[in-house]
Order: sequence, then C-alpha cells, then structure tokens
Amino acid sequence: QQIAMIKAIAPTMLCNVIDRAIQIHGAKGVCQDTFLASAYAKARTLRLADGPDEVHLNAIAKMEMSEYL
Repeated sequence: QQIAMIKAIAPTMLCNVIDRAIQIHGAKGVCQDTFLASAYAKARTLRLADGPDEVHLNAIAKMEMSEYL
C-alpha cells in the first residue's frame, strides 16, 4: 500500500518541484542549455513508466476500502 502511494505521489511532486524551478528561472528554465528542461522531460515520462497515477490511486482506494467492506 505504501509503495503504491509513493508511486503515485513521488513523480507528481518531482514534476511540481521542477516546474516551480522553471517558473523561477523564466525563459531560461525551458532553454535546452539548462538541466531543467531535460529534467522535466524525464520526470514527465517517469509518471507513466510504472503506470498512470490513476492506476495507483485506484489500487490505494481498493486497499483502503477492503478494510471496511
């Protein structure tokens, strides 16, 4: 259950952190000369590498609900 939570939250949090850094750096943040552009592209694909977030969130919901049903 905790693994599913990490798989759903960690890539999203990574994208949020990199997105904020890109916003801080402005136009230079999306320039191909910086680390941020490639990091964001890799982080975005990481969100889909182990399945979409919805799959993990559904698995978490099923595990939580199984305790009460």
